[in-house]
Amino acid sequence: MAKIIKADGKLEVKKADAIVKARYKLSPLAIKFISVVIGNLKRSDDINEEYIIKVKDFKELTGQKTKRIYELIDEALEDLLKNPLTIPLGDDKNSILKANWVSGAVYNDGEVRFMIYPKLRPFLLEVKEKYLKYKLENILPLRSSYVIRLYEILKDWLEINKRYGNKAEKIISVKELREILDIPRSYQYSSHIKKLILEKAKKEFEEHTDILFDFEEIKTGRKVTHLKLFIRPNPKKMEDNYNNNLDNYFKSRKVFVTLLRKLYSGNLKAFAWDFINKDSENGNTWLGLDKDGLLYRFDGRDYNAVESAKLYDIWLKIAQNSDLYKQLVSQGVCLKDLALNNKELFLELREDIIRLKEEGLI
Repeated sequence: MAKIIKADGKLEVKKADAIVKARYKLSPLAIKFISVVIGNLKRSDDINEEYIIKVKDFKELTGQKTKRIYELIDEALEDLLKNPLTIPLGDDKNSILKANWVSGAVYNDGEVRFMIYPKLRPFLLEVKEKYLKYKLENILPLRSSYVIRLYEILKDWLEINKRYGNKAEKIISVKELREILDIPRSYQYSSHIKKLILEKAKKEFEEHTDILFDFEEIKTGRKVTHLKLFIRPNPKKMEDNYNNNLDNYFKSRKVFVTLLRKLYSGNLKAFAWDFINKDSENGNTWLGLDKDGLLYRFDGRDYNAVESAKLYDIWLKIAQNSDLYKQLVSQGVCLKDLALNNKELFLELREDIIRLKEEGLI
């Protein structure tokens, strides 16, 4: 049975590190098309799974108002079928995979039916360690394939190098940037790369995405040979994410308690009561943030309505008074990862909550 692709800007796109670093050149619409597909893939999908995209849904998602939508989708599919991506397989430069994104496509009554090229499945369905993750809505307004690819690369660097919420820095040669983005040799640095890609991307990122960046030119003699990139989260997007989380869970005590009991009853998850009340820095219980920014822990017990209501009062006040908590919530940081990779910041959050308690705010 064919699987219908959900066309939703809130979809989470997950791309293996090898895909992010791969060399390929697609039109903006083709990149958005395959990104929508990737956001829908599941590891449980059959190896011969057929996927369906409704043309109407894809048109609405991408904001296409033209009557040429079928022609545009046809051009995007041509790109996906004729322009393969090149994926390095390990450190050996001679060991590579060249693959098309899809295996054929069929138009039928307002639908596009297709299959994923089998050799790509491990990179799309079995992503376990190094991977890039972002919301599809970040790339939908971007109009250039170079700008979309640059967003993915910088987003990946930020996630790898940042100290949760802080900026990352990266030095890259102009030559390497050309190779990653597959920029033609005829493109000059000043008139094309700087003006049409970097400066354009800066403006569009600020307006549409969850990251910002600046860059400095590094010269060898009189020629610009390297770029130093400064990447950081977009504060506007972080505030939007945080406010959405407040709307989802802290709209009212009744909503909070209902959702708490629905999500955490009987599945070995409960809120981190001991995170506030115990002095131990370590323990057998991992703390975490769910997708809506709520703290939980695995302890095998459920909280009743009275306890849930008390937790609502505590976490609402934490959400209103801790800038660090807001920052972590807006970025969907998992506290287990935080404890493993940045214990300093993990303890900083704990101290922030202890401070609120001492000040009588919680």
